[in-house]
Amino acid sequence: MEPTLKISVKASPLGTPISSDSANACLSPRPIETIPHSVYESAAKHIRSQLSNSSLPSVALLCGKGLQGISEKLEGKITEIPYAEIPGFALSTSVKTSTGRLVFGEISGTSVACIVGRCHFYEGYSMKQITFPIRVLALVGVRTLLVTTPVSGIAAGLDLGDIVVVKDHISLPTLAGLNPLIGPNFEKLGPRMPSMYNAYTFSLRKLAFLAFLEDEVLQKKQFRMREAVYCYTTGPSSETRAECLALRALGAEVVGSSTVPEVLVAHHAGLSVLCLGLVTNVAAQGAEPSAEEAARAAMAGTKLATPKQSALAMASEDDDILARKASVKKGSQRPSDLHRLIGLILERL
Repeated sequence: MEPTLKISVKASPLGTPISSDSANACLSPRPIETIPHSVYESAAKHIRSQLSNSSLPSVALLCGKGLQGISEKLEGKITEIPYAEIPGFALSTSVKTSTGRLVFGEISGTSVACIVGRCHFYEGYSMKQITFPIRVLALVGVRTLLVTTPVSGIAAGLDLGDIVVVKDHISLPTLAGLNPLIGPNFEKLGPRMPSMYNAYTFSLRKLAFLAFLEDEVLQKKQFRMREAVYCYTTGPSSETRAECLALRALGAEVVGSSTVPEVLVAHHAGLSVLCLGLVTNVAAQGAEPSAEEAARAAMAGTKLATPKQSALAMASEDDDILARKASVKKGSQRPSDLHRLIGLILERL
């Protein structure tokens, strides 16, 4: 007699059930980790209860690390809801200076929700947990997701302080089976097998460049903005030299350890998506030094001749592949410039 497969309800680290609720339970060759759809509904109901109909957001801003300052510049009536008060929301373990929260207000007359202190997969949370806020806000009524994120530049020509408009992505975790859409489909939000073509909405990317090119203030800053392919890796460790070379060969231009899971669920829910990345790390472009040649040179008492190095090449044998680094907060005025750009984009929506 065949044994009966049972799906048990387990508790997440936050106490939220992670198995399917009875309406969505199904037999599976492996355990299904998901969040009951009723929890999403409860979270959305709680958020709506804190807001008036006129302040329900149409745009969500997913604020990357060091780029949360825009939440402090919202206009109109400001409402803050700590994650701890919202059913199902996880609390980031990497946010030290501020608590995870949703901040509601206006930018350029548009009602927005700022997601501050987001969680990452490398903190130990599941794909369902880190994408939970996006799906909840989709239920609340958000139709556009705007993501800001620090990125590492691995393509030639990128420099610290450049802003990239993500046009597509390569997601190594997704290709390896870590997809937040695995499990019972949330049919209220989207289809079982969503296409990921144009996940980064072309019209919004065009709008971003129009806002940038038509603004005299930003043009005087003389910083660069270009489209780029984003590669998602789980982190928290950075990439090795060999990995950077492999990612470049695949077509990746910038790399980061966030963003893509949220974009996947946003696109599944029918949201338009724009992702703006700030380059805070730049990978060395020079050839890796030869340890054998260095050893032979040392034995001969001579200095190892190094190839001509570009501006992005490594400074020494011991350099990390991400050879040049800058703080998002301390590097320059780029966060402020990014906030200005977001305001210009929202004016044009």
